[in-house]
Amino acid sequence: MRGVWNRRIIRVAILLTWATISSAEVRLEELSDTITLYFWGFENDTLAPEVIQDFETLHDGRDGKPRIKVIMGQSASFDKTGDPQRLLCSITGGDPPDVVTFDRFAVGEWAARGAFQSLQPFLERDLRERRDDPLTLRQDQFYPPCWAEASYHGELFAVPSDTDNRAMYYNIDLLEKHAPELIAAGCTDLNDPTKVGPPRTWDQLRAATRILSEYDEKERLVRIGFLPHSPSFGNSWLYIYGWLNGGEFMSEDGLTCTLNSPQIAEALAYMTELYDIMGGTEAVLAFQASTLGGDLDPFMSGKIVMKIDGDGYIGSIANFRRDMRFGVCLAPAPEGKNPLGWCGGWSWVIPKGAKYPEEAWEFIKHMASKRAYQIRADANKQILNAAGNVFIPWISARVDITQWAMDYYLFRDPTIGENFKISKRIFVDAMPFSRYRPVSPVGQLLWMEQRDGMEDGIYLRYDKQDRLRNAQIALDKHAAIVQKELDRIFKPRHYPTLRWSPIVITYTVLIGLAFVVLYFYFDRKVNARGYFRHEFYAGYLFAAPWFVGFTILGGGPIVFSVFMSFCEYDVLSEPKFVGFKNYLDMFVTDDLFLKSLGNTVFMTLGIPLGMAVGLGIAMLLNYEIKGMAVYRTFFYLPSIMPAVAASILWMWIFNPKDGILNNLLSLVWISGPAWLQEAPWSKPALILMGLWGAGSGMIVWLAGLKGIPMHLYEAAMLDGAGRFRQFWNVTVPMLTPYIFFNLVMGLIGTFQIFSQAYIMTQGGPVNSTLFYAYHLFNNAFRYLKMGYASAMAWVLFAIVLVLTIVQIRLSRRWVHYESEL
Repeated sequence: MRGVWNRRIIRVAILLTWATISSAEVRLEELSDTITLYFWGFENDTLAPEVIQDFETLHDGRDGKPRIKVIMGQSASFDKTGDPQRLLCSITGGDPPDVVTFDRFAVGEWAARGAFQSLQPFLERDLRERRDDPLTLRQDQFYPPCWAEASYHGELFAVPSDTDNRAMYYNIDLLEKHAPELIAAGCTDLNDPTKVGPPRTWDQLRAATRILSEYDEKERLVRIGFLPHSPSFGNSWLYIYGWLNGGEFMSEDGLTCTLNSPQIAEALAYMTELYDIMGGTEAVLAFQASTLGGDLDPFMSGKIVMKIDGDGYIGSIANFRRDMRFGVCLAPAPEGKNPLGWCGGWSWVIPKGAKYPEEAWEFIKHMASKRAYQIRADANKQILNAAGNVFIPWISARVDITQWAMDYYLFRDPTIGENFKISKRIFVDAMPFSRYRPVSPVGQLLWMEQRDGMEDGIYLRYDKQDRLRNAQIALDKHAAIVQKELDRIFKPRHYPTLRWSPIVITYTVLIGLAFVVLYFYFDRKVNARGYFRHEFYAGYLFAAPWFVGFTILGGGPIVFSVFMSFCEYDVLSEPKFVGFKNYLDMFVTDDLFLKSLGNTVFMTLGIPLGMAVGLGIAMLLNYEIKGMAVYRTFFYLPSIMPAVAASILWMWIFNPKDGILNNLLSLVWISGPAWLQEAPWSKPALILMGLWGAGSGMIVWLAGLKGIPMHLYEAAMLDGAGRFRQFWNVTVPMLTPYIFFNLVMGLIGTFQIFSQAYIMTQGGPVNSTLFYAYHLFNNAFRYLKMGYASAMAWVLFAIVLVLTIVQIRLSRRWVHYESEL
């Protein structure tokens, strides 16, 4: 009877499978004249579907051409350029999206690696065959910096979409409050020298920063005169100061990193001086960490008088503080040098291996058109006006669209204040001579090193007495890192290409031999015959999926990683066998390797603290009283809280000014540190945060405490042992297996610490929270040095393995198991 039912089930399964395949074939036939484009845009872009729908309407197949359907997805990444795993995997796997929205400054780097298709052939063909087509793109339509940033070695690899520009915002009311002092320092209105105006030179900015900064009775900063740098409430980095001082970050031929040029070192020393005027970098960063966004933004609320930011900030002022008296001017430059802007933005690219590049090019041209801009702008304006807000148009990378948009949406609108129009015009007028980040195969690395070099400079890491010398040392160090990578790219050593066929064949043969040997070995061990022997084979059959899965999905990547650690590999090109070079570089040339390892080792101090707190909680919760289950739940909840939510919560707790921790310390007359903004306190802060999740270990401790026989405590009491003696001579020895377990697991977990640094500090300040796993991540996915990252992974494995073996050996002396008693 069972066999009959089995046959019926098999027939039904076959019929269902056939029906599914048949319907799929019919569907494919129906869609054979439809081309589906996959577009990766912004995750929060709610207006893109309207533009996509318009494109689909224009390409609905009525003209005899295939109908085009666009499916919009997203890259599911924290940072498309700094965290591009999904795009990397799609390109390497041969199934990339057809169009991707990509940061322009990184286009050159990815184009150099062969990740993007050149758009030059499409552009030149359209100029030959469709010159009069309104969708045909021409170089003279775009702002020169935008076009240059989207090109590499004279070829176009991306079509610029929008752009921003940076200039200095200033609070007019606060300038007028200190008018006599500022006018005496030379800060006057260009049209009326008797009136106060913003600083135009570095000397004036230095004086204005000193005049406008204010402090409370405890000498704590309460108002920032000028914010030199902020990733949260501004948009200025070492780049713009270096350009203002006449410096360049890369030589004209792109072969030499000039991050450490004298002009840029002077610019960094100047930034440091501005911080020192206001009490030092820690004081300024601690103050701005205590501020909020939105309508409580520090500039709008008068806590920051001047800052450099993008033109998009005008819209924030218009919607949160429309009555604010503010002005905009180009960032001050050294005496005798010209002010300038710094532009950047997004673009559309076609990844290598895209299935429909022709249709993707048509889609990009539509997205870059005036029609697409107007659809977005009209929808955005309608949404904002419905909420009682003001629509300020953004700057398009195209000159003609920007001029039209500013006139149509901004200058003609009588409801928008004149100061908003004047401010926006300053940004737009500066676009032709604005600077942009160097187009280079090491663009991402250069960005990270200028950031780290800037931090080393403003924190006076190398010389606290001489700002210029400190800046020069810091920039020399980070320029050398970039130069090393440039030399590797442009002056490559010839290494043999690693061939995978022999490795895969050898691995497959070895796995096959292992299975055969194991099969015959266990076959001889089994004495069962007949039915029971068939059951033995059935066991192998049921276990086969796991063995196959581990061999392919587990063992395969392990073997791959081993070989990669001896290769130079960037995912997008063939691996080159370099021997032990990665391991030698790790210990000889990579300063951050030892730094990250030292940071990680420091975090092991939190293991005994966490164990002690967990044990203490477990002992308190070991009493049998009413409602104990509820208390246990409360203490356990923090350990299951998502890492992102916990990190954001603790960022507020560690807030230097308004955080609950420093406020509690102030109750006992202790001035709390800046925590995450100070290098000496950043790691202790993360250790303190880790104690909050001690509830996870509490469960293990509680199980151990429940397993201790009560008669041992009774015997100790009869011998006259007090509470402490009972704990030390009974509880601790009986818990040694649990101590050993928590110690091993804590050590392994600590060496893998990553999420806190990734979310809360990004490795800063001055790399004080750059942990080993985070440094490995940067090399693998930000710098695409997969071979080096694989070597780091195996070194990490060796460290953890050795420490675990040592602990196991030492445990024989102090771990006591119940069976041994």
